[in-house]
Amino acid sequence: MGESLTALAIVAVGLQLALQAPINNRLGDRVGRLAAALVSNTVGTSILVVAFAVVLATGNIGGTAGPSGLLEVPAWQLVGGFIGAIWVAVSAITVGRIGAGVVASAAITGQLICSLFVDQFGWVGVEQEPITVLRLVGAALLVTGTALVARSAPVTEFAGEGDRGGRHLGALLVVFATGLMMGIQHPLNGLLSETVGDVTSGLLNFVTGTSLLLVAVMASGRTTRLVRLRGVEPRYLLGGLVGVVTVIASLAAVKVVGATALAAALITGQLCGSVALDRVGAFGLERRPLTLRRVVGLLLLLLGTVLAVS
Repeated sequence: MGESLTALAIVAVGLQLALQAPINNRLGDRVGRLAAALVSNTVGTSILVVAFAVVLATGNIGGTAGPSGLLEVPAWQLVGGFIGAIWVAVSAITVGRIGAGVVASAAITGQLICSLFVDQFGWVGVEQEPITVLRLVGAALLVTGTALVARSAPVTEFAGEGDRGGRHLGALLVVFATGLMMGIQHPLNGLLSETVGDVTSGLLNFVTGTSLLLVAVMASGRTTRLVRLRGVEPRYLLGGLVGVVTVIASLAAVKVVGATALAAALITGQLCGSVALDRVGAFGLERRPLTLRRVVGLLLLLLGTVLAVS
């Protein structure tokens, strides 16, 4: 598959990624938000266990060391799985409050701003690339676009009605902070993949993330709510599959189109998908109209993305 078709395929991956937070949010209505994140990651882990068994049987593990390299992997390279788990939990908790479009915008802004520093200082094995004026302008546009998308929601969501506005602003800041951490996740996963291969890297990510979520759910004392999974519609268990597709597709595509094009394509799809979900109120989300302010905000986000990764 050529670079153009690969980039187009990643846009489609971004579109389906937009489904993850609303799906997990809906599952959270039944079992709790944190438990929903655990279930999502457990489903993803199960899928990757099967995939790992298949590639192991065929001998197509990949990586410089394959499965035997697991003992050589530094512990810090597994942090990407913890970041992924935190993102799944945070997005499931916040999407019902501030909407899929705002969650995507805030996370993307944090992710790309962090990526600027990763490139500038050559962190986690990334080739050093100085911050340019264009990238700084892109970062400014990202912040402005996020603000516009957030403010296009009903004003009572961010101001007024007691402390409700403060809670929504707090949710926005938590998503942004999670986005900052996500700027480290892809480089970490890339390093891990070079040693053990794409599928093994993805499996390790999900195993570590699921372990973190299991501890969190047990500490919260809400494990009993997991029995409510009985009778849940199968479509509300698809969040894990969405995560698997995103992780594996990203690891494979980055070798074809590079990290910059991968980020741009994935973000484009996620933004468009999130705003569309808000527009129709999919998976029980509150319907949020496509206002002029939101359209302008999205255009600034897309332009900021292009400049930030240029």
